[in-house]
Amino acid sequence: MIRVLIADDSAIVRAMLGQVLGDDSRFEIVGMAENGKHAVELCLELKPDLVVMDINMPILNGIDAIIQIKEKMNPAIVAFTTEDTAEIGYKCLDAGAIDVVQKPNLATMNRHKIENFCDQLTIISEAYRKHMEKSNELRNIYYAQSLAKEIIKGKNTQPEKQEQLRFSVLAIGASTGGPVAIQKLLRALKPLFPLPIIITQHIDEVFDTQFAKWLSNTTGHEVKTATDGEILQAGHVYIAPSKKHLMLKKKSDRNYAIVLDDSEEVHFLKPAVDKMFTSCAEVVGSKTLAILLTGMGQDGAQGMKKIHDAGGYTIAESEKSSVVFGMPKAAVDMNAVTRIEDLDYMGEIIRTITGATRG
Repeated sequence: MIRVLIADDSAIVRAMLGQVLGDDSRFEIVGMAENGKHAVELCLELKPDLVVMDINMPILNGIDAIIQIKEKMNPAIVAFTTEDTAEIGYKCLDAGAIDVVQKPNLATMNRHKIENFCDQLTIISEAYRKHMEKSNELRNIYYAQSLAKEIIKGKNTQPEKQEQLRFSVLAIGASTGGPVAIQKLLRALKPLFPLPIIITQHIDEVFDTQFAKWLSNTTGHEVKTATDGEILQAGHVYIAPSKKHLMLKKKSDRNYAIVLDDSEEVHFLKPAVDKMFTSCAEVVGSKTLAILLTGMGQDGAQGMKKIHDAGGYTIAESEKSSVVFGMPKAAVDMNAVTRIEDLDYMGEIIRTITGATRG
């Protein structure tokens, strides 16, 4: 059973959320806090597995409360945001929240929405628990098809110079835990990266623009929400907007344009990583460098297999560093991966195989 602490300054929200989660046998509501200070105190006393944290609260806001909690203990923290607080919500990720979710309208939630909401919190909490358990024990050594590296001891085996390839596009897919992983990877790639970077992150509608702004402000890269027909430029980062699949079409040799596709969902997702990766396999082919980061489910595995079969270079995040190893594992199981890599080393590996400078 997942022990939950709810922190929200609205008594109505606390009561309704408590009822929704309390009616689900997977949850036990151990405490409710009306402000951030009280949330910190209750966390230390009750030691919950999951904290649902509002952002705008009196005495101590959600961001500062997350920082103080993380200094002393490590529960899974989910930040509740609305459209008005979406930008602030990403600061919760910097503070240590595992995910940012849109605050549901509890007054209009039907049975299906309630089940999906509870499922989402369950998956996040359980995945984080497993992630933390694995982070505290030795890991298996992962071997990729042609390259191997002992990631447990941190031996950073770099590809030889003759193995370096020339690429046209870096494509990144992610889901749960992805925003922080993407932020970390972009920071490691550093500004003036020689390739255009396209990203599909499973994201709610109110968060896509703010996601791009947050990455721009915290990574040193020029990040924007992708627009239809835009020509990819080296060193620029393009985020798939909510409710549109990000795809590519070829304009000329090594020049590609963005296509925002409004076709049906894939794996009940839009945008879908599989759509982006499949497009890269068909349009960019062997000049694609594809990365699949943390995320639940299997989105991206089939598309990564197509890139791999087309001669592209594919990297899956290791179980060691993934918050949720679902999507990377699906690609590994499908033999779609050239290399399995811990997130801490991934940036340097990418810079090496793309010939990026160290500046």
